[in-house]
Amino acid sequence: MKIAFHFDADHKMYNGFYGIPINLTVFNILLKHRSINISSKLFVGDLLLNLISSDIEKNGNTETRRFNEEKYLQTFAAWQHPDNFIWRKYPSDNIEKSINKNIYVFCFESIDLKTAEYLNSELEVYEPYLGALEVDESSKVHWALYAGSLIPYARIHNKSLRLFYQDEDDKDTAMLEEYKELSFSNVEFECLNWRYTIFDTYTGYEEARRIAEWKRNSGALLAFVADDIVSMLSDIAPDLGNKLWSALKTYEEAETNEQLAQVTASCRRIIEYVTDKIFPPSNEKMNGHSLKADKYKNRLYAYADTSRKSDTNIDLIVAATDTLFEQIEKLYNLANKGVHSDVFRTETRRCLLRTILLLDDIVSLKEKPFDIKPNLNFDFIFGGVIVK
Repeated sequence: MKIAFHFDADHKMYNGFYGIPINLTVFNILLKHRSINISSKLFVGDLLLNLISSDIEKNGNTETRRFNEEKYLQTFAAWQHPDNFIWRKYPSDNIEKSINKNIYVFCFESIDLKTAEYLNSELEVYEPYLGALEVDESSKVHWALYAGSLIPYARIHNKSLRLFYQDEDDKDTAMLEEYKELSFSNVEFECLNWRYTIFDTYTGYEEARRIAEWKRNSGALLAFVADDIVSMLSDIAPDLGNKLWSALKTYEEAETNEQLAQVTASCRRIIEYVTDKIFPPSNEKMNGHSLKADKYKNRLYAYADTSRKSDTNIDLIVAATDTLFEQIEKLYNLANKGVHSDVFRTETRRCLLRTILLLDDIVSLKEKPFDIKPNLNFDFIFGGVIVK
């Protein structure tokens, strides 16, 4: 999600100097997070509501901008309420305070909802803070205010910060040294190579609109996959929802490699649990391969073969299974080597995603619904007899 956080630039505590104090406030809050998980470009600057609401009068080579109150109010409404539904944490009282105010924006190009909620809740006690909005760049007003006006400032990757510059003269070494005083693990410069300038042909509204629509629709697609696997597989594997929930929650709250390793183990147990349900172990062999309890990959391949739709389906599920188990093995090796937690977290996220996609492959092989096999753990009376 692209989310912008807004601050009252006219607040008395700034005395006209607001950018750096606000940046420092946001960074300090993020660095307090015990298990920060963020990788995003950062954009900053003033919210130019007045500018984009002005009428432009041209006289030869000169332009004159005149404030248009009606246009301003329409722009303000479109800013707060674009056509598409957006995440918003902008109290109504602060909306009124924002009219005709100078507003400073700290915008994340990509931030997950949980981190955004955390940052918003921590900022609520900060007096100049006004609120946060998800940026929808399919809205021309949002695109003009955020993509078209804000300055690319830095890139944050967990506790590492890289300040952007276009050429050597742009390097703010004093600012670099000030940020080094914070608890970042690393602070350095990164060259933009003229990205986000007039020379960049991929920063127009149409490109931004397509990306915004893709994000919105792909999110719905992934949500459908998650919904479909739980809906279909929970009939035959009723504890699947609990296991997926537990793996994701452990991942979100993990602070150490040991905790992330638990997520990896959970991914393996999820596939083993589902395999036990759809193709229980037996003493038989299939194509010369054992189908005993510990031969999960063989039984998963056997399930794919007996549920055969086409050779292509079989090849896909074999490839997906091999990739996931190789990923799990890789994570175990990384844990033993004591690799940096940022690397381990990234690899663990891939493991979670591959687990979900493999479950989707399993569902795709089944033409009919799975048999409903609930686990009944209570006693009930049937015809006067207690049934266990």
